[in-house]
Amino acid sequence: VVVHPRRESLNGCWILDRHRGTPSMRQYLETMGVDELTIQAHEKGETERETYHTIDISPDQKIRIVKRSRVNNDIVVELELGKELVTLLPPGNREKKTLATSMDNGQTTLQLKSSLLTVNGLASVMDIKQLIQEEHNTVLMQELTITNATTLQTHKTVRYFYPYTQTPPHLEDQEMADVNAAAATAAAATAAKK
Repeated sequence: VVVHPRRESLNGCWILDRHRGTPSMRQYLETMGVDELTIQAHEKGETERETYHTIDISPDQKIRIVKRSRVNNDIVVELELGKELVTLLPPGNREKKTLATSMDNGQTTLQLKSSLLTVNGLASVMDIKQLIQEEHNTVLMQELTITNATTLQTHKTVRYFYPYTQTPPHLEDQEMADVNAAAATAAAATAAKK
């Protein structure tokens, strides 16, 4: 049994457990009407790189989720509990509506309800993130349910994440960019002195 550190809230970086639940997004993508070649590329990416979700829920109920995988490189979702967010997605400025709710200010449960226009018509997505204390571990369970309003297809994907205790990958990249910028500034200052 692998033991991971305990957490008391959803805050922090989480890494997908590929051996529990249904980690593949195939049926979710099929319900959205995504073509087979794109689904295969997504599956290949899922096996080649880890999937991370970094969650930050502030005391003033602002939520920031960074999703990192080979396919989705740093998708950032910023919401406020109880306030609907409307964003426009390419191509064609398709409207996506998202509402975040929680019974405990996002400490152990978070529900993200979205509606968006897909290639198969209107879809609604319920993304429930729940902190679960097991005998030896804390895990984040994600229940991702998609319903396609046009085809009436519904699919639920259940994925499990465990705490990731190193620097989140999106912050590692920022740290490296900061180091490179500092080195470039120092090099420019040295060159200017000559």
